[in-house]
Amino acid sequence: MVRRLVAVLCSVLAFVFWSGGPALAQAPDGARVFLVLDASGSMWGRVGNQTKIEVARETIRSLLKDWRPQDQLGLVTYGHRRKGDCGDIEVLRQVGPVDADALMAQVNGISPKGMTPMTASVKMAAEQLKSNEGLTSVILVSDGVETCKADPCSVAAELKKADVKLVVHTVGFDIQDRQAAKQLECMAAATGGLALSAGNAGELGKAIGQAVEAARQKAPVKAPPPPAQPKAEPKPEWNLEGSVRLAEGDDPLVGKDYIVWVFYKPAPRGVDPEYVQTSNNSQIEAELAPGEYLVQVDVGSVKYKTTAKVEANKMNRLDVVLNAGRLALRAKRTADENQKGDVFWEVTAKSDGSIVFNSYDAETSTIVPAGKYAVSMTMGAAKLARDVEVAAGDTTAIEIVAGVGRMQGSIFFAKGGPALRDPFIEIFAGAEPVENETSVINAYDSAPKFDLAAGVYRAHIKSDAVDRTFKFEIRAGQRLDIEFPLDAGIAAFDAPGVDTIEIKGAGRDIYGERTNVTTLYEPFGNFALPAGKYVVVAIKGDARKEAEFEIAAGQRTVTKITLP
Repeated sequence: MVRRLVAVLCSVLAFVFWSGGPALAQAPDGARVFLVLDASGSMWGRVGNQTKIEVARETIRSLLKDWRPQDQLGLVTYGHRRKGDCGDIEVLRQVGPVDADALMAQVNGISPKGMTPMTASVKMAAEQLKSNEGLTSVILVSDGVETCKADPCSVAAELKKADVKLVVHTVGFDIQDRQAAKQLECMAAATGGLALSAGNAGELGKAIGQAVEAARQKAPVKAPPPPAQPKAEPKPEWNLEGSVRLAEGDDPLVGKDYIVWVFYKPAPRGVDPEYVQTSNNSQIEAELAPGEYLVQVDVGSVKYKTTAKVEANKMNRLDVVLNAGRLALRAKRTADENQKGDVFWEVTAKSDGSIVFNSYDAETSTIVPAGKYAVSMTMGAAKLARDVEVAAGDTTAIEIVAGVGRMQGSIFFAKGGPALRDPFIEIFAGAEPVENETSVINAYDSAPKFDLAAGVYRAHIKSDAVDRTFKFEIRAGQRLDIEFPLDAGIAAFDAPGVDTIEIKGAGRDIYGERTNVTTLYEPFGNFALPAGKYVVVAIKGDARKEAEFEIAAGQRTVTKITLP
């Protein structure tokens, strides 16, 4: 009988394939796959425009889409329940036939927060699915080092010694740490596996696919040659190493947590310190002259200041603890939709009202000092807020459902007629106007798109002398296409030698006077007017001349007028 374990560890994300005994009998040509998903706090780090947990979800979704029916799948995760606990490992789904919807529901429900017990997770899976015959493969995808005081390289060698059929394939995912790369390479070398790398979501899916295909092969596995004697490490070209942690006892920040280290020489009070150098490495390796330094560390929304002492002829160490946590933000249009809208986030410190973070990404994260914050999310005309408290070392995940619908407007001169050029449209809440009201959103656009909370609204549209209001209602999740025919047209004038044109209504009031619509000055361009009859008064100096004209909806009317 064959058992296979596939572990996917993304920051670390690993697929583990194992062979086993009668309790997990395998279909003739199928693989048994155990998916072990990293849910440590570092999964809120970013790769490109996405968080790592988002990349992991999409990679798993793509994997399930093309999953072979003869292969079986289980789910293991770690770091998803407790902070700072290397024993936080859980089997969420035993190996069996794939239910893609149920599995994705579990993956989508995982909220990263804890440590990275990579080695213990693989070892636990190996003990549960110990191989007796057939090929045993492990596919390990990692973005960093093992941080729970275990040696993945030694464990791989021990597992290989116990089972010569074991092969470990590794995928380095956005590796920023030299030690992590060495660990992955030696694990693959110790077991005769592939050492692959990936720098983004597309490359990750491709590398995992390549490793999965290798794991499915049933070719006999040769014992690897004895490891070469390690070469002496060259003397480093730096004398200061440093790392940053969110809280005492946490993993160092690595990967896409963009960290800026700035070093200054101390100066007397009232004198600006002397700038020395800047480094943009997540884990700093710097060459500095012996002495005292002021250090500023910028990461996420945190600016942390400390001091460092560099001594001669030794490797100096700077371990910065920020007393900070991650704030992970996710906005959705409706509760049952994954569709994202145009979003603006603003995070304000409760202590002093300062803005510590803003973003236009629907799903984003940042690092903030431990404390209380007000989080506001604006999606179109909908604005919602939450008060949150971020604890040091923790990840506080906030999901805000805007409950909006999308209004798509089309503004025309007349039904079936041409569109206006950049009319001004304002959206007001409610069926009737109220005193001193302000619009919830506005735009200069003939085809406006607005995200609006469910309710009744008025669209107020203006263009030159055209002023119309339309009522409409929208529901959450609805796409509402509305046409706004203004029953208007364009007035144009051929009036050589004329300085000023007055446009008046054709009728007269009780005093025998016409209502003034507007006054135009040379040069005379196109002017939008509601359909109807009008009088134009052409003026130059003391000379005046009147002429009647009529505007038809959706038409351009040119009136020629010449002064004597």
